[in-house]
Amino acid sequence: MENEDKLKSCKNCESSIEEDFKFCPNCGQATESEENLKSFFSHFLSDYFTFDSKISRSILPLITKPGFLTLEYVRGKKAHYIPPLRLYIFTSILFFLLFSWLNQSSIALNETVNSTTVFWDNFFESWLPKLFFVLLPIFALIISWLFRKGTKSMLPHFLFAFHFHSTVFLVGIIYVLISWVFTGFEWQQVNAITLVLFSLYLAAYLWKSLRFVFKESRKKTAWKYLVLISLYSIAIVVSSMVLLFFKL
Repeated sequence: MENEDKLKSCKNCESSIEEDFKFCPNCGQATESEENLKSFFSHFLSDYFTFDSKISRSILPLITKPGFLTLEYVRGKKAHYIPPLRLYIFTSILFFLLFSWLNQSSIALNETVNSTTVFWDNFFESWLPKLFFVLLPIFALIISWLFRKGTKSMLPHFLFAFHFHSTVFLVGIIYVLISWVFTGFEWQQVNAITLVLFSLYLAAYLWKSLRFVFKESRKKTAWKYLVLISLYSIAIVVSSMVLLFFKL
């Protein structure tokens, strides 16, 4: 009877839980109710700053420490960082939204829009997001085939794919913003040079990530790196042609 007096009911799933529990062990909802504005904003700020701290801990290593987040997740250090799939979805949506918004702004300022421009705008805004749903698993499968030694699970390879593509989108966001400024000043040559530099950065990033995560010799990593780039480039071309043919 004494134990029953110390029980209370979860307002979400109605499970019986102990009085001093701050979260329901069945559904995970906080047991403290938001009875006033103070408690409401307290919960909001707590959730916000937790997510905000995860962003700061995830975004910087994502672009400055190739392969770091993948190994952290494999080693079980998950709570400090944004989950790989969520990070991929977050960066991809942000990239395509930003690209679309800046592109529409440029079109509004430019009265001469030809059919070629319209085609590539549709490709990047409508078709490319769909294409990545196919490309990312292909990339992960190529990685799992090339770097299958030492692990029977495909999880590290998919984690690697999520983190690398998240980096691609994050770098793409930075480039789109810089390119938009350069285009406004009509610095086309500077814009082209910037694109080359960003591409070289991603190429070097991929190399360092493979070396850091899979820890194979430079010679082995070198030929696997070339095979990966070749196969993935073919996959991009073939997938794009199929997509354009069927106009998905």
